[in-house]
Amino acid sequence: AAESGIGSSALGQYEVLGVIGQGSFGTVSKVKRKSDGRTLVCKAMNYGSMGEREKQLVVSEVNILREMRHPYIVRYYDRIVDKASTTINIIMEFCEGGDIGRIIRKCQREGTQLDEEFIWSCFAQ
Repeated sequence: AAESGIGSSALGQYEVLGVIGQGSFGTVSKVKRKSDGRTLVCKAMNYGSMGEREKQLVVSEVNILREMRHPYIVRYYDRIVDKASTTINIIMEFCEGGDIGRIIRKCQREGTQLDEEFIWSCFAQ
């Protein structure tokens, strides 16, 4: 993955398909990479409104995701920093089924349980 830091012009590589979620520091959007049509996720965070501790957590998240290669860990593709708007955009794999937390909450709502084989496959990392 290219480490572009060239700002919002690099975001032109992606078409926003819709917002998936929103938090205190930013927005997660489903995007399509124009070069190959691949569906990805863009996690946009305004680091200008963050304290030093939060900024360090973002740097750590990017550094950890960049190094990880595992079928059960979301894949990192790129980060795009837009200094003018103090926004960092982390481009990641789109997980159709959501994260493990969503799967657990769904089971709780429906009164079902996760398959033991699935649980072991998650923990055997």
